[in-house]
Amino acid sequence: MKKLLLLIIAFTLFNAFALQAQTALDNEKLLELYQTQKYGEAATYLRGVYKEDTQNPKELAQLAYANMMAGKLPDAEKSYLKLYALQPANLITLFSLANINIRRGNDEKAKAYYLEILKLDSTNFNVYKQLARLDKGDVTPAKINYLKKANTLNPTDAEVVYELCELYFKRNFFAEASKILEPALQADTTNLQLLKMKMPISMANKKYTESIAAGVKLMNYGDSTTFVLNNLAKSYFLQLEYKNALKYFLIINDKSFDNEGLFYNIGLSYRGLKDYKNAAPYFERAIKEGVSNKIASYYGLLGDSFEEIGKNEEANTAYKRGLLFENNGSLFYNIALVYETKLNDKKNAISYYEQYLKTINEKEQSKLITFIKNKIIELKK
Repeated sequence: MKKLLLLIIAFTLFNAFALQAQTALDNEKLLELYQTQKYGEAATYLRGVYKEDTQNPKELAQLAYANMMAGKLPDAEKSYLKLYALQPANLITLFSLANINIRRGNDEKAKAYYLEILKLDSTNFNVYKQLARLDKGDVTPAKINYLKKANTLNPTDAEVVYELCELYFKRNFFAEASKILEPALQADTTNLQLLKMKMPISMANKKYTESIAAGVKLMNYGDSTTFVLNNLAKSYFLQLEYKNALKYFLIINDKSFDNEGLFYNIGLSYRGLKDYKNAAPYFERAIKEGVSNKIASYYGLLGDSFEEIGKNEEANTAYKRGLLFENNGSLFYNIALVYETKLNDKKNAISYYEQYLKTINEKEQSKLITFIKNKIIELKK
């Protein structure tokens, strides 16, 4: 009987050890899954090894990490929340929960976790950087404050410097922008984003030579975007180097970036070189680009509105302003009609009917021409 009891105990212990051996974590296998980025398989493997209701911090951390890397965010958050309940001051857990909530679109929850981290570590650069990015509304004091603190902790982080410079520039704090930009540029002299930021800031501080130097660097690095060309041209212009300014304005023009401001600046550059003959056509093009092709019709509608309320003088003033932008036949007719029927001014009515006749196509509107001519004859009696 005693031997039988010993045999049963031995068999039970053997099965227990065998089961433990089967469920023991194979670290080499797990590492291989991580190295080959098979995080989904790693999470499945860990769930097969650990109990579903485990409260072991190490096991929870492994499950949470594998699920997070596999993109299984609800499962990852579930494990991290268990960890958070066990270890509320664990920075890795707080960072992970913040990251998961950002990825799931819950920015407010992410902010709350980052603020908890600051209570534990008030000098954490990455937290200030992330909090600034989560502040996505208009420029707020909080956003600027987060960026300033991040910049104080790491003055050479290009992303923070760029964002803070952009905010300073929008608020016309040009000296402050230049102050934080220089250390970052010294640390990374070929950073294209920072060089682009240097151009408008230098111009705002009237340091045109610095703006030109940054622009030339950008051109040498292959950046010949309209932004760079335009700022280079403007810097040369403000430096009174009209020849170089014209060179870059014309390059922009060749790229077909036609607009009122460009034509105006080209005209000014030619004017600075006292080349008035070439300046004039660009000023004409600037005027044309600056005026809507519908403005004459807008004045026509304005005049008609004045007529409807009995303001006939104002109506004719509006119609005449429309003629400054377009030789519009209907405007001539409207003016003549107001003079004839509303203001009893035959002389001016005849004058504008005669101008209206010049806008009519003789072949297509012969009957209309006859009608207007007869009207003029009647008014002359």
